Amino acid sequence: MLKKILFISIPVIIVSLCLFFSISAYLTYRDDFIKVPVASHQLFQRSRLEEKDLEWIDVHKSYLSENVLYEKEDILGKYVKLSYSVPKGSLIYKGALEEDIRDLSVSLLKKGELNYDLYTGEVKINTGNLSVNMYVDIYLSIKDYDKTVSDLLISGCRITGLFDSQGRAVKSYDNDARIAIVTIAVEKEDVSLLNQAMMIGTVTVLSGADSYDMDQRAVINEDSKVLSYLQ
Repeated sequence: MLKKILFISIPVIIVSLCLFFSISAYLTYRDDFIKVPVASHQLFQRSRLEEKDLEWIDVHKSYLSENVLYEKEDILGKYVKLSYSVPKGSLIYKGALEEDIRDLSVSLLKKGELNYDLYTGEVKINTGNLSVNMYVDIYLSIKDYDKTVSDLLISGCRITGLFDSQGRAVKSYDNDARIAIVTIAVEKEDVSLLNQAMMIGTVTVLSGADSYDMDQRAVINEDSKVLSYLQ
């Protein structure tokens, strides 16, 4: 009977002691740990960081240098620097991120696209409701003797940048900034057509209900009534 009691009680005592010391250690050292974000997957250069790019782990404070970012407010919306990448599970370091990147509009281009600058003083455009990654349509109006011919020329032009007269990027929170240049992504082969349109007629830039339909590309309206004037 005694052996049976010892057989049962000894493991219980050992488990209890382990649990006691574990809880004691946790209570003693819990303040030495801090939750920090790490990359939830490989983050490549020019990636804009969002919530989905981060996951949180507990790290001992002794492992954190002053170069580590652990407040999400200091990370979200920033971009991974050119020639940098952040491996999955890695801490986020100050030196790997930047907020204002001069070549952002170039990094937003897809294969076969070029950036085309529309100067607000040369086209008809309302810049009050524009934002980067929004899609706009290009209309052309041409005077032909006693009549005016007007039609859609290019649809689905993605805005890759908004700039003031000094060439500085205008952010969404820059309420007082005046947009002087709207940069759009167009196909390489359509640049000369757009140049002609700017020279012989009036270009109007409009946004519509599909302005935020993703994965569009600039497309020439092959049935446009103004197309014959450009060929």
